[in-house]
Amino acid sequence: MLRDLPPRARWYIIFVIALGALTFFALVPRATLTPVVPLVILVLLSSLTSAFKVQFPIASGSNMSVSYVVDIAALILRGPHATMIVGAVSGWSQTTLNSRTPNPVFRTLFNMAMLVLTVQAAGQVFIRLGGTPDAEPAALILPLAGMALTYFFVNTVPIALAIAFTTNQDAVRIWKTDFASSAPSYLLGAVAAAVVIKVTESSGYRLTLLLMAAPLYLFYKMYRAGNEKDARQGAILEAAHDSIITMDQQLNIREFNPAAEQMFGYARLDILGRNVELLLPPADRGQLLRALNQYMTSGGGALAGRQLEMRGLRADGSDFPLELTVARIGADSRAALTGFFREITERRALEEQLRQSQKLEAIGRLAGGVAHDFNNILMSIMGAADLMLMQLAPGDAARDEATEIKQSVDRGAGLTRQLLAFSRRQPTSPRLFALGDVVRGMDTMLRRLIGPEIEFEIICASQPLMIVADSGQIEQIVLNLVVNARDAMPSGGHVTVRVEEVRLDETGALAFVEGKPGPYARLGVADTGTGIDEATRAKLFEPFFTTKEQGKGTGLGLSIVYGIVRQSGGYIAVVSEPGKGATFLIYLPIVAVPVPVAVAAPA
Repeated sequence: MLRDLPPRARWYIIFVIALGALTFFALVPRATLTPVVPLVILVLLSSLTSAFKVQFPIASGSNMSVSYVVDIAALILRGPHATMIVGAVSGWSQTTLNSRTPNPVFRTLFNMAMLVLTVQAAGQVFIRLGGTPDAEPAALILPLAGMALTYFFVNTVPIALAIAFTTNQDAVRIWKTDFASSAPSYLLGAVAAAVVIKVTESSGYRLTLLLMAAPLYLFYKMYRAGNEKDARQGAILEAAHDSIITMDQQLNIREFNPAAEQMFGYARLDILGRNVELLLPPADRGQLLRALNQYMTSGGGALAGRQLEMRGLRADGSDFPLELTVARIGADSRAALTGFFREITERRALEEQLRQSQKLEAIGRLAGGVAHDFNNILMSIMGAADLMLMQLAPGDAARDEATEIKQSVDRGAGLTRQLLAFSRRQPTSPRLFALGDVVRGMDTMLRRLIGPEIEFEIICASQPLMIVADSGQIEQIVLNLVVNARDAMPSGGHVTVRVEEVRLDETGALAFVEGKPGPYARLGVADTGTGIDEATRAKLFEPFFTTKEQGKGTGLGLSIVYGIVRQSGGYIAVVSEPGKGATFLIYLPIVAVPVPVAVAAPA
């Protein structure tokens, strides 16, 4: 919409539309409209070739618009006043007919006004330089050149200004980059129009149409092929999940697809024409710009034939990891660079989760081996202590020391059991049971454990959720998590233990790296405590990591929880923010229990 444009662009467009309308309605009454049929033919030719963007290929990738040739022919034959009708209809059809998406009204009116002003100015220059329809070819050289150059400047400079005002760019740079190179095609178009008129005058309309039929048909076929190619490319740009950004030789952005808008946070009109350095973080900007320039000029360097991992910069100032692949299009002064940007934030997170899982697995194996060896040593100490107690008299002073040794061995054995649980090597007795029944059975014990200053509730699904695990280990999980929740709320709060059924889809399962989709019983323990920051969450399940004061925790509680959950075939997740409490979510696979079929008693 017009109101969405920057103020300068909005008032400029309104001024051009008003000037074009004033010129049209002031000068059209002076136009000679007879004979009407040739004028109607010119209007149809200009509007149709403009709508379908029919062009003549001329040289080195340049094209010449057929509608421009028709406009020049109309100026020569009918003068500037009548040709304003041709230009106005052509401007309307250009933005209305054959358009994949409706254009705003202001854009159509601006296009019509521009063509009205352009043909009027070009026609006046042609007349002032002595141009007439029946003049000799040599006498037409200067008027034709003046008319073509006037058409070129009056048509391109205001459009460059409109783009500059809309996108906050430099108008001179836009004009030099996008329009200056097309000046020769305007001169050739004027010559082509004059040649067609002279051939028509000498050979007649029928012979001229016959001679032009074959090349026009070929150009139409070329247009159709090019239009289909552009449509395919446009569809690819629109549908691509990767950001596709095209840059010119100065690394100014020339194309910015919808995925790029979503990724970087810039609207397409706001970013077009601006340098790609806007999307690069300051720390890496110099190195990346050198790599892009090197690939643009020589096709070599760090970007040649491979993907480059880098960081991008969003409109809000945040940076994020990217993977960049580039392709060089064209050559020499018309070369361009297309970059394919893929965000890899999610992939990095999954890789980090995999590394964390592998690290915990390795630590678990080491802990299991150490626990077994340590347990053997403890058993030998326990045996020696038992022998000492058997040999010492009941009143012997050394008997207390031997008893202390046995108690220390018992504490050490408890530690080895925790290590074995973490390493998943502790003997288990899995059985089929309803998770909610086990959790509800702990209600009285847990309430006594956390104390009256903390509100506590257990919420279980109405239907039984059957799992296969060691019920004693599940109780240990709940106990550990509730104790941690209590310690996180020294001034009181609320703890909720919830058992419910959830179904993980493919996306949800991928969050656990090796997870599998399907139905799960989710055990959640939520508190309203101090919460956990991101750095702490990354280390929560590492053995011997604790945030408690020295002597108040071994750092094995959550490691044991992790080991039990993984041993039971489940997954664990933590949702927390500082000051907003924490929720531990444990997913255990639900086991389908066949419903017994009632058998009718024999009659």
